[in-house]
Amino acid sequence: MASERSEYEKLGVDPGKGAVRKAFGEIVNNDFPRAFCNIVRYPGRPGWVRTKHADGDGSKFVQRLLHYKETGDEEIFQGIVDDAFSMNTGDVAAAGFVSDAEFEFSDIIAINAINVPKDLVMRQIILRIRTLLELYGEYGFCFDFFGGETADLPDQVQTMVFDMDIRAAAREENIIKGNVEIGDSIFGFASHGRAVWERRYNSGIGSNGLTLARICLMHSDYAKKYPFLCRPDKPYRGEFRVEAAPVEFGGLTISEAILSPTRQYALVIDLLIKELKERNGFHLLHGISMNTGGGATKVRNLGKGICYVKNMPDPPPLFYLLKKVTGESWMNMHKIFNCGVGIDVIGSPEDGVLEAAEKAVSEKIRVGCFFLGKCEKPDGDSRGFL
Repeated sequence: MASERSEYEKLGVDPGKGAVRKAFGEIVNNDFPRAFCNIVRYPGRPGWVRTKHADGDGSKFVQRLLHYKETGDEEIFQGIVDDAFSMNTGDVAAAGFVSDAEFEFSDIIAINAINVPKDLVMRQIILRIRTLLELYGEYGFCFDFFGGETADLPDQVQTMVFDMDIRAAAREENIIKGNVEIGDSIFGFASHGRAVWERRYNSGIGSNGLTLARICLMHSDYAKKYPFLCRPDKPYRGEFRVEAAPVEFGGLTISEAILSPTRQYALVIDLLIKELKERNGFHLLHGISMNTGGGATKVRNLGKGICYVKNMPDPPPLFYLLKKVTGESWMNMHKIFNCGVGIDVIGSPEDGVLEAAEKAVSEKIRVGCFFLGKCEKPDGDSRGFL
């Protein structure tokens, strides 16, 4: 019997993107099928590989526009860049494309300037691209930015869609090929808290599950006040105003918690790889999963023939609230959201080197870390148990 659809799926979102993977799997070029992202060898550059990735901030912009209209806070739009940038750099970093790699990127914007203050938003995007590139530069990354495409599409788009495209090249010896083994340990880095480079507490929500979070948390009155921010058949149904500030949210309002920027996991991964190389332990790192689409279960796409058995830590406050207002089961919550663990790190437990490296990075950047579980032999193909 087929399992009942989650509330997220009822809103028209496929959290695992299984149909997309199945449709495109046969035509996508990929020389390293166990790695976290698609990688091919670089013609004309022996020993080098390359990857290309595209992603964005999903429906998070809709919440940003609501927040701006209710508060007048122009800087809230800068988070668009954080989200889209991390969704790209984090995924390729999970395959080993970090500060010793070559990067170039562009952006793709589809906007309805009738409903969106276009010039204001563009100014904030430019400001954040500059400061974010400076941040990455402090950690040894170098990016070439090639601009992009801005399309005015009032008939197709109600607000705005912001995506980025990134290309990276690295030496094959530096990539993480996803050769996960039975007996490997699973560790994790937190999605919440406040990393040393972050300006304030981060709720940990990232850029996935926002359609569900927005609809179920934001007050139903907003559907009447801003009808272009939701569908007539799927209006806001929550009880919270933008400015509501639960005490357990660390000083954030509900809206600010929803809009917490996706952590720059590429910086975390880069520091972990450097720490492992200093300890002569890079070979012990077998795979990394950035827990975005598919949430805590996304690790199942890594490797082959592995059952990932994870004991998840208690989620931060926002996820408890989301479970309450959505009525989702904890299993569905972990399929939709990261629930507090932003990336999974998988590798050999040999001599405790990987665990020690993770703890060293955790202390350096003030991001929590966890021991989550182990890799076991499955009955079938790659699966995960929570």
